[in-house]
Amino acid sequence: MGRHKPGKPRRPRPEPQPESHAHEGFEIPDDITDPDGRPVDHGMLSRLVGAAYDGCTTCQDPLLTLLVEDTATTARVVELACISTDAILGGLPPSMTDDSVPGASSPEFRRLARAGVDGENVAMWQECAAMTPTERRAAVNTALDTLVGFLGIGAL
Repeated sequence: MGRHKPGKPRRPRPEPQPESHAHEGFEIPDDITDPDGRPVDHGMLSRLVGAAYDGCTTCQDPLLTLLVEDTATTARVVELACISTDAILGGLPPSMTDDSVPGASSPEFRRLARAGVDGENVAMWQECAAMTPTERRAAVNTALDTLVGFLGIGAL
C-alpha cells in the first residue's frame, strides 16, 4: 500500500482570481522595509485588504496563504491595524494587548501588539519573524478585521 491511501483526492489550492474578478486595492504607503531591510509586498497587501473589504474569501484565502510566508508583510498588516487603532481610539485598548481581557483579538495579534506598544515596532517585527505561519495567519486575520471594520465605518 505504501503512500497511496484511499480517501479524498487532494484539492488544488485556489489561485487568486483573474483581473475580471479584481477588487479595488487600497493605497498603502510603499516605502516600508522590515528592520533587516526586506521590503514589504504592498501590492499583495493592497489586494488582500481589497478582497477582505469586499468579503471575497475566494481571493482572500490564497493571498493570506502567500502573505503569512512573508514576515515583513505580515508584520506590516499588524502594524497598520495598531497604528489605525491608536489614531482613531487614542491608544490600543487592553482587549488588543492583554490576554486576560475578553475581546475578539487573537492571542497571536495581542502578542505582536504588545511587542510593538509604545512605538517598539522593531520588537514587533522581530516577534513576528519568530512566529509560525499558522500564528501569523491568526494575527493577520485580527488585523484585517480591524482595518476592514474601520474602513467600513469610514474612519480610514
